[in-house]
Amino acid sequence: MSESYPAFARMNQLIADGSDLLELASRPDLDSVLATLDYDWRVNQANAQSPLVPLFSRHGFVESSGSAVALSREGILFLSRLLVRPRDPHSSRNILGTLDSKYEAKGIISVGKNSIVVEAVHRLLGSRFVLKLVRPGASKDMLGSVGLLSGLPDGTRILKPIDLVATTLTDALGKDVEVQCLVFPFAEGITFREFLSRENRHLNSQVAIAFARQVGSALAALEAVGGYHGDLHEGNIIVDERDARLRFTIIDISFDAMGSASSEICRNNDLSNFKQHVWRLLAAQRAAVPRSSLRKYIGTQNYRRIERILSPETTSFRQICEILEDDRDYEAYLEEKKRFLGERFHDPVSFRLQRYEEMTDPEMAVRLFVPLEQLMDKIQGFANVYVSGNRGSGKSTYLASLGFFPAATSGTVDFREIFGIYFPCRQGEFRPLAKREEWSDETSRAVVTNAMATKIVRRTLEVISAGVASGRLRPAASLDALRAFLDNLVPRPGLVSVDLAVQSELDNLVASMVRVEMDEIAKLERPISITARHDALTLVRFFETVRQTFPDLTRTRFQILFDDAGSPYVPTNVQAVINDLMLSSNPVFCVKLSAEKLTFRFMSSDGKALEEGQDYLERDISQILFIGSGAGGLKREELERYFRRIVQQRLEAFNYAATDIVEYLGDEQISHEKLLQLLSMRTKNAYYAGWTTVWNIADRTPRNLLELVSEIFAVAGIDKDTEPKVVSPRDQDRAIRTISEKRLESLSQIPGAVTILGHEVSLGRRLFITTSAIGSAFGMYLRAERGRKRRRQQLAIERNDLEELQREAETMLEKLITFGILDGNKLQWARDDNVKKPLYVLNRIYCPAFGIGYQRDEHLKLSRGKLEQLLVTPERFIRDGTRLLREAAATHTADLFHYKDQR
Repeated sequence: MSESYPAFARMNQLIADGSDLLELASRPDLDSVLATLDYDWRVNQANAQSPLVPLFSRHGFVESSGSAVALSREGILFLSRLLVRPRDPHSSRNILGTLDSKYEAKGIISVGKNSIVVEAVHRLLGSRFVLKLVRPGASKDMLGSVGLLSGLPDGTRILKPIDLVATTLTDALGKDVEVQCLVFPFAEGITFREFLSRENRHLNSQVAIAFARQVGSALAALEAVGGYHGDLHEGNIIVDERDARLRFTIIDISFDAMGSASSEICRNNDLSNFKQHVWRLLAAQRAAVPRSSLRKYIGTQNYRRIERILSPETTSFRQICEILEDDRDYEAYLEEKKRFLGERFHDPVSFRLQRYEEMTDPEMAVRLFVPLEQLMDKIQGFANVYVSGNRGSGKSTYLASLGFFPAATSGTVDFREIFGIYFPCRQGEFRPLAKREEWSDETSRAVVTNAMATKIVRRTLEVISAGVASGRLRPAASLDALRAFLDNLVPRPGLVSVDLAVQSELDNLVASMVRVEMDEIAKLERPISITARHDALTLVRFFETVRQTFPDLTRTRFQILFDDAGSPYVPTNVQAVINDLMLSSNPVFCVKLSAEKLTFRFMSSDGKALEEGQDYLERDISQILFIGSGAGGLKREELERYFRRIVQQRLEAFNYAATDIVEYLGDEQISHEKLLQLLSMRTKNAYYAGWTTVWNIADRTPRNLLELVSEIFAVAGIDKDTEPKVVSPRDQDRAIRTISEKRLESLSQIPGAVTILGHEVSLGRRLFITTSAIGSAFGMYLRAERGRKRRRQQLAIERNDLEELQREAETMLEKLITFGILDGNKLQWARDDNVKKPLYVLNRIYCPAFGIGYQRDEHLKLSRGKLEQLLVTPERFIRDGTRLLREAAATHTADLFHYKDQR
């Protein structure tokens, strides 16, 4: 055992060596036995005939012998531990001894091996003090040590003694003993132990660094003058949170009052205890935010600092202070990160880069954004707005263009007039707020509203703080009003800030709100207890305080931007709270959101349905970009110019040799009429090519447009240094068909399930099959046009009745619209009965995959029964249509599906 565990062996040996001393201390007649020593504290003499002398001698407690025995310093300390005992402060034999005339003891704080610590009040001044009674033998040179402490710099977070006095106590045998007493001012606050154990700390992410800086620098100063603390446990660090700022102070310094422990052991203990406190602080924070890594929570720079502090290679407090001030390690990390990213990723040069949240450089996002003026005017006005449109139409980009992004030197809007707070909901920030089974509707509303208010406040402060740091926003003259508001907003004990040397005051507020938000989310996993209720009025007051605080925002109005706010990214109960905010009409803030069609439910927490035009305005990008006459849409040439500008902006941003896309694609390769003829005959030279073909197939969707152009460039090997030339129709066709077929195939990868004929099946697979059936039907019609002088293309499904669809069919139709396969925004006057009926147009990006034209000449008219057949059993729909085609006469075009429902 001793060979395997030498540390335990040494401990066992120490216990065995001191067993006789332990036996002595535990004897019931201890006082009688000690009386035989007849020890005189004043002259250090003991009775040589006492039976305790041999015991003391074996342990080195005897310094000289003869008729009278003198004890060594260790012997005096051991005897004082047995005889100098604390008394009841209210008894006649007060523990303060002769100091009782000057101080009134209020209570014993601690009784240790080397000292007794008492809280006392000065009888004349009424001030509170802490008196440390040092046991005889515990110190070698108390006077010299106290003089050494006077060399500590002012402002050091160590509570230094203000006096060293002597007092005469009475030991347990009634003899006088002179004791040295250190007088300390009383430290306000709680102990570090209490600080770690209490709940609702709201510790911001930099508390560990603040602790390391304050306590570490104090101990480094002590180390520099040759001192140490000696007893750095959790009770000897006081945490003061007055004035809402976190301060750590070291108390009860035991330098040169550690008895038999060597200076080296005491210094090592200080370092070990310090590292343990840092670790415990991080562990407490980690337990409070279990879903976030410490590295992410406290930041890579400080995480790496703490790693080095806790390393065994760090052996002094001077090193700790150097680590906290040295940025070379972090700078090396940034260089390595930059090198790694540079080797594997490159600056964006692809036309595919369209989704806003994929852009890592806000400046680049601003440069590439090409707003349509009449659309931008409709979106940016101060009103609740729902931005809708087909997938890839630019919903996220338009919404994000209203946001304030400090890293961008300019923006689409003036933040002094419009200050947007942007939430990219696709990242899952709101999913943890989904309603639990045990929550009532009222509980869900209160919990989510509180969390939503906290998130909006936190996000607003984050962007403002970053704006001040970047210089885009002028700093506030005072943050007092903002801090007062936040103190009332968050649960007790309110905000917790760290030293300004660690964080600015504004960053302190941000970090505290981040922690408050984390606490609120973590509490959702436990039984809910609602202690505060926030609402839209809370946000109104907050934004008004922000306007009063920051000079650049005095006249701005705030727009809360929820991007991709539909299901599944934002649960329906959270959507209800967003609706509550929209219903709170006020002049300070409004709400804007984007979502896929039919994924956002406009219903408040109280069950009120929001009215379009009254409570919010819908801005459908695809509808606004619709080609039509009058107020119903854009002119064809206007849409063409807008799409040309989008591509031109990219060509300019990425320094291509030419900025006119026609120089690369041409525009006279083939007319649409000729293309229809060739497609109907299935000839090999039916090429999709030319700028007109490309922007029409993009179908009012910038993302489609950029992917098509990018693929054409990739197939033709065109980059920014390539001499402008028109890509061959064959290569353009290959690229366009590739994108179209990829888009069709990708439908099968859409996650989720849907119920069809009572069975749960893959949503993506059903979307693929149904889209294939629709495209195939249109292809059949086109091929049936062979031989006609003017061929006409079916590209839309028209209802020829208004009967309600069965639920499974209705669900599939909604999914086809949600995922941008069909555009369901139009109503069409039916020529047979002159009634407006729904029209569902196939997204033209799928046309090349089915070998059909991109212009809509005719509609496929379907009854309720045939439409249900298409949506629920598309295989049968195509099979029946093919049979009718075979049976049709060759002299006319068969009406494949527009026949009377046989059910």
